[in-house]
Amino acid sequence: MILRSVRYVSSISKTVQKPIVDDYTYCINSVRKSDYENFLCTGLVRPSTLQRSAMAIRALNVELASIRDQVSNTNIGQMRLQFWRDTIDASTSKNTNRKINHPVAREIDLALRYNELSKLWFHRLIKSREITLNDMPFADIEQLENYLEQSITPTYYLLLELAKQRSLNADHIASHLGRSQGLINIVRGVSYNAQKRRCFIPLSYLVEQNISQQDIFNGQFSTEQFRQIIYQLCNRSCFHLQKSVELLEQDKNFPKSNRSLFLPIIIIYDYLKYYITMFGGLTTPAAQKDVEVAQPPDDAISCMKFSPASVQQTYLIASSWANDIRCWEIQPNGQSVAKAMQKHDAPILSCCWSEDGSKVFTASCDKTAKMWDLQANTFVQIAAHDQPIRTIHYIQRPSYTCVMTGSWDRTVKFWDTRQPTPLKQLQLNERVYAADVLGPMAVITTADRGIQIYALDPGPTEYKKMESLLKYQHRCVSIFTDKSRNPAGFAVGSIEGRVAIMYVEAANPSVDNFTFKCHRSTPAAPANTQDIFSVNDIAFHPAHGTLATVGSDGRYSFWDKDERTKLKTSDAINDQPISCCAFDARGQLFAYASSYDWHKGHEGNVQTKKNSILLRQCFEEMKPKPKK
Repeated sequence: MILRSVRYVSSISKTVQKPIVDDYTYCINSVRKSDYENFLCTGLVRPSTLQRSAMAIRALNVELASIRDQVSNTNIGQMRLQFWRDTIDASTSKNTNRKINHPVAREIDLALRYNELSKLWFHRLIKSREITLNDMPFADIEQLENYLEQSITPTYYLLLELAKQRSLNADHIASHLGRSQGLINIVRGVSYNAQKRRCFIPLSYLVEQNISQQDIFNGQFSTEQFRQIIYQLCNRSCFHLQKSVELLEQDKNFPKSNRSLFLPIIIIYDYLKYYITMFGGLTTPAAQKDVEVAQPPDDAISCMKFSPASVQQTYLIASSWANDIRCWEIQPNGQSVAKAMQKHDAPILSCCWSEDGSKVFTASCDKTAKMWDLQANTFVQIAAHDQPIRTIHYIQRPSYTCVMTGSWDRTVKFWDTRQPTPLKQLQLNERVYAADVLGPMAVITTADRGIQIYALDPGPTEYKKMESLLKYQHRCVSIFTDKSRNPAGFAVGSIEGRVAIMYVEAANPSVDNFTFKCHRSTPAAPANTQDIFSVNDIAFHPAHGTLATVGSDGRYSFWDKDERTKLKTSDAINDQPISCCAFDARGQLFAYASSYDWHKGHEGNVQTKKNSILLRQCFEEMKPKPKK
């Protein structure tokens, strides 16, 4: 009996003894339990010397995020948030004798003392959690994303400060990544929050699909309307993820050793793939309704371009035969807001952006090219020709920056926007009909179907002349890249409903270079005749490398040049031609202009037909089909 009692007491004493856990281990366990994906990513951060402070930052975020579930009223929640404010302020003070009673607070104190971390980001993390203490819903997607910018993105800013890698481009990567991760967290947490009668889905999304918050609380997740909402959120998350990846790939100065800071990209991608597959199944891109751009031009639309990847927000410009160039802001929900407009004295035939997105350049039938400074809203002449200017492109190379203009006066000129005379002038045999510029390569095609390739490094020089595979007048040309994103060749479209794919340095030209028919009607019996339409524009998808063509038949078609297959052809749009098209820098949006293209002359211009620019979600549609 005594022996049994001794054993019992011994077992009790072993049970109550708790192992001593150091502060770092406490942070590791906390993040592992509540934020497992970020725990894995933080454990892989390189160099490994950053891991301890990075884990402390993640642990602080866990502490802040869990406050709402741990308190019964907002006053207690505010007290806990105030504790963390005081902790951050005390950590940055010179008082080294104070006592810190929380393991995460002690780790944060160490991180602040041994690293140059801004307490601004800590305070922003803390303040953001006040928003959710009252369980107030978000009015729209912009309000939700603003909250995510405050509650998630600062952790990435702090990680960048740990690695001493803060820059404007790195901040943009962090901003987009934080928003993408936050949106996918909203999707993942819908069921959990509904059980607690909380809903963080934007009210505008609910109203649009005629769903109430009570429906969410009741767990009505199987309806088509709810699937639409989740698909919208995932698409928006995908937009930000794609943007962050593009900016990271373009940033040649960001050390590869520190790219592990952005490892959550992989986690987010896997979740997006899962949810888009689950909730996007009933809403295929073919069933979507394309969105019209507000306040389109009053006459035929000649050219469209989306803002470059360096611009955080998406903008679209379009030039027209109404003598004007217009700019729209494209919002996350696909809606557009007209921002500004400038005018020439004659129709504008071409337009382009500067590399940083601060300026727009236009080419006009009034024989001038102008520069539109969007910040100052000034519109000044930068170039002149003896005949209308057909093409304009901005060139930014390591040793120089200029604007290239091609004219019907049979010249191509390169302009420094600060000088009244061109840097260089090239004489051609015929009028310039189409041109494209990408990286160190420029392609120009003329009225006699001539094709000339120019090398732009170290300065514009003629590289090669090529014989066209097409027998009729060229209408458009677009450069494509190889798998390394270097210019490899170009596609040329003609008035004969045919496109030629041509490589500049083809190993076997007779095999590698080819043509295909497009924008033609179905042959009609009994004569087996068909209508043939002009190919008005060609654009290559920035991510997939597939291409879109638009034509006078009023249709757009998507193609895979590598597999030599068609991906999709639309129905006829608005019973009039599609004059031009463009992809946004992230490859999410396809813009096409439904307007007259003058292929039937003045007599074919029906004034009652409406000009329109339409936006289509295209990322999935433009993917190459899996090989059988």
